[in-house]
Amino acid sequence: MKIAYLGNFGPIHSTETHVGISLEDLGHTVIRLQEDRYDWTMIRTMALKTDLFLWTRTWRRDDAGALETLKALADAKIPTVSAHLDLYFAVHRENQIDSEPFWKTKYVFTADGGHQAEFAQKGIRHFWMQPAVFGRECVREAPVDRYKCEVLFVGSYNYHKEHYRKELIDWLRATYGGRFSHWGHSPATTIRNLELNRLYASAAVVVGDSCNPGFQLTHYWSDRIPETLGRGGFLLHPEVVGLDQYYTPGVHFARYTFGDFAGLRQTIDRYLACPEEREKIRAAGHAHVRQHHTYAHRMAEVLETVAREERR
Repeated sequence: MKIAYLGNFGPIHSTETHVGISLEDLGHTVIRLQEDRYDWTMIRTMALKTDLFLWTRTWRRDDAGALETLKALADAKIPTVSAHLDLYFAVHRENQIDSEPFWKTKYVFTADGGHQAEFAQKGIRHFWMQPAVFGRECVREAPVDRYKCEVLFVGSYNYHKEHYRKELIDWLRATYGGRFSHWGHSPATTIRNLELNRLYASAAVVVGDSCNPGFQLTHYWSDRIPETLGRGGFLLHPEVVGLDQYYTPGVHFARYTFGDFAGLRQTIDRYLACPEEREKIRAAGHAHVRQHHTYAHRMAEVLETVAREERR
């Protein structure tokens, strides 16, 4: 299949870069359309020569041009697909669902599996696409001395206003002091690709989170779960309804209850004191992600879903 893919392919770690390569690994031809370099006339011309149009949006584009392109592709019977890992319902950007052409493609895939009724009410043909990790980098690396720590958090400190990350990081730092390490809070401390695997391998326990306000939303978690497990980290993540259908607590990762810092400390300390159990879970979590949760798996599911829907 020839796929026109509109997105941001500049960073080697971007979702689009990983998805594009994964599609090629599945045997498809990918025409990369760098979002900030092609206008909608060029995008439309190139996409009309392919079998499917895939869009992962980074920047806002000309609305009229986008809608004209989607109509032209629909008239040509070329399926149009939007794909995104972010949460839009229940956060500050929810209004974009009503206003952005990105949501007007024939098929929309996001990591939000808990708002199917709301998507349907807006006339969006939405499908749940769980987050994944880049298959070529779903490997275990050796620990590195400069990264070694007992408790690790990876990610920015200033996060979505709906989130509790600052409170979590402050608590981890106050509780574990020099035993705690925080990477990714500035450009100088941001680690990507296989170097991130080495960081995770060097930490005894990785504490994670997702942008899930109050962890009340069901069937939504960020790519932190497959990214951490797939890159060799031992992960503690808050409970999310639906998560245990795909990742088994105590087998693939360890879970804690949002807001229960006393319980989180007990869980961290338990696994710090049980390295054999911890390493068994680390290995099982990595193997599980490699077998079920890479971008090759996700893209195969997306294409199968589109093909099925097109036959109806």
